[in-house]
Amino acid sequence: MRFSPRPFAAALAALALTLPAMAWAQRTALPLKEIRLDQMAQDTQRTHMGDDTMELVWLIPPLYWQASAMQQAALSDVDRKQFTSQLEGYLLVATVRGKVGMAGIDEFAGADALLGDLRIVDAAGATHAPLAPSRIPAQLKNLLSILRPVMANMIGPMGDNMHFAVFDARDAKGKPLFDPLADGRVEVRTALRAYPFRTPLGSALPPQHDPRTGESFPGDYLYNPYTGGALQGAAQPH
Repeated sequence: MRFSPRPFAAALAALALTLPAMAWAQRTALPLKEIRLDQMAQDTQRTHMGDDTMELVWLIPPLYWQASAMQQAALSDVDRKQFTSQLEGYLLVATVRGKVGMAGIDEFAGADALLGDLRIVDAAGATHAPLAPSRIPAQLKNLLSILRPVMANMIGPMGDNMHFAVFDARDAKGKPLFDPLADGRVEVRTALRAYPFRTPLGSALPPQHDPRTGESFPGDYLYNPYTGGALQGAAQPH
């Protein structure tokens, strides 16, 4: 069966502001079928609105693609494996920048302007550049070329002007640059500003509960933000 990326269009179309997360020790992820893709998109996006410029950065971990594939009931196991294998070993950053005018957002930046200065800075302070086009496998290039028109059909000009940068998912020592389940921090730097991301991601973890109040909170919370009480099942901080 020939794989088509179109079932993933809805998941890719989630564009939203993110809320800051609290740091945790490494945790066990939710089952892939239970991960809320809209929440993970929210956790992994940052948006800057200047006086006349809007910029969005989306740091997309491999776990997002794995959950996307698992949640497409129409796909066979073979199709899921084919899709995720094309992205295995790579970390994608999607970005779009445009001028804000009376008619909305227009005058979008091109790929060279967006990706030329794009960098990931890991927790150790090491800087990582996107892979050169010659180092990106042909199958992955083909997948990315299909995603842009899909995005354009879903969200219009913003989707048509969204560009994807491909990074090695691990550093020279084999450590993941962005691990949704580990306690850490990375930055995505553009020509305009630096965007911090903390992990683990609450959307990747089971929700935490306050045994005293009965309230539930995202999986990356250590304490009830209203009472200060420890949440049930919370990992102890380092």
